[in-house]
Amino acid sequence: MPRSQNPVVIVHGWSDTSDSFKPLAQWLKGQGFKTLNLFLGDYMSMADDVTIDDAAKAMEAQIKAGKLKLPFDLIVHSTGGLVCRTWLSSYYTGVQPQDMPVQRLVMLAPANFGSALATVGQTVLGRVVKGWGHGFHTGKQMLNGLELGSPFQWDLALRDLFQLDHAGSGTIYGQDLVWPFVLVGSMPYQHGLRQMVNEHGCDGTVRVAAANLNAYGATLDFTNPAAPTVLGMTAANIHAAVQAGAFTPWPHRYDEAMAFPLGVMNRRDHASITDPSIKGDDESDAEQKLFQDYLLQALNCPTYADYQAMEQAWRAHSDQVQDHTVADDDHHMHLQLNVFVVDEYQKPVTDYLIEFLAPNYKQTSDLTGLFHDKVIQDVHACTQNAALKTIFINRQHLFDLFYDRIPEGQPKELRLSISASAPGDNVHYFSEAYGAEGEFVVHSVDEASRWLRRNATHFLKIIIPRQPTSGVFTLKTA
Repeated sequence: MPRSQNPVVIVHGWSDTSDSFKPLAQWLKGQGFKTLNLFLGDYMSMADDVTIDDAAKAMEAQIKAGKLKLPFDLIVHSTGGLVCRTWLSSYYTGVQPQDMPVQRLVMLAPANFGSALATVGQTVLGRVVKGWGHGFHTGKQMLNGLELGSPFQWDLALRDLFQLDHAGSGTIYGQDLVWPFVLVGSMPYQHGLRQMVNEHGCDGTVRVAAANLNAYGATLDFTNPAAPTVLGMTAANIHAAVQAGAFTPWPHRYDEAMAFPLGVMNRRDHASITDPSIKGDDESDAEQKLFQDYLLQALNCPTYADYQAMEQAWRAHSDQVQDHTVADDDHHMHLQLNVFVVDEYQKPVTDYLIEFLAPNYKQTSDLTGLFHDKVIQDVHACTQNAALKTIFINRQHLFDLFYDRIPEGQPKELRLSISASAPGDNVHYFSEAYGAEGEFVVHSVDEASRWLRRNATHFLKIIIPRQPTSGVFTLKTA
């Protein structure tokens, strides 16, 4: 495949500098990329007063200064993905193809939908390990954006991925616009103190499901009195549910047929994903060569048809890496659910509980306990807004620990239930007839009936009804 003639810009992540990417730049030169066509982009990720938006604005100033020949290709790592998505969506949404400065966006372990490390980074441990040499700064504003399920990530997703009525129009992704590629490892850190932040389905810093740019969004509205409290999402009745306004999937800004390539690298972690010249832990020659090939394929992708073919090939490879018959817990497929709960007046609801239930759960309560103990890997309540939560689910355990235990004759499906504490003595949530909760089927063994998808992040806005008691307003005869 001939080498692209575009300049290449490499943008680093939080607590890093462009110096860490000199091995990558050197390797690319060895593959035929000319020295003058490589630029290493730096930004102040460790300064407490610098936001991701600030970095994106400063990046635009550098582009406007004419220091690069346009168009160019981008390689980003970790937080660099958020910086570049912010830059593109802020300044180039809806432009004509000839005015788009970027063609290929190659994302190495991008923190597209956050990192559990962000909240660790703001602790004393983070200040000692990451802040040393930076005046004990850990880039507080950057870490706020990186936090799992942060308000910043919700806002960015509505700017570059999802098309809602109030979010404007236009896209940055498309056949003649930006082509994103995501390469991420599924090997946690194997050495040193960094092992403290390891979790399954993660490269030590970023979850595979949080790196994948293929995301899904929906609104689940329990305020429609005509809609039933329990809504099935089976092939037979999903249309009725959507028509009732209870469950509304969010359309994407880009062509719904467009899927972004995701390559999961078996033996790469968050650090080794940046250097194709070295091997990951216990990585074979063939695995290293495949990683190198994928990186070059992305940088040299010549046509949109090739882009689509790469997405299918990379997906097949990722499925093989995460095959439940050979993969251990570290390499299992996971999925991530970002929840935002508001009342019918769009005011945040902060004291609520999300539960996952089996059919006839009152007779199978042990399955509910099993799901929350073994299938859910983590629940993170956003420190910036308590109405936001991120739920991390082991997809393989969903099948072999949960569905396999549902009794014969019952549908193998997963229900999401929400209950909320009353905000006071005079107001409660939901109608008294149903109690303070609502339910919805979010996943099923039947693949056509699933909303939750493998290796993906999902944004779910839940609207719950607010019900004043009869004493809030009374009428008396004069």
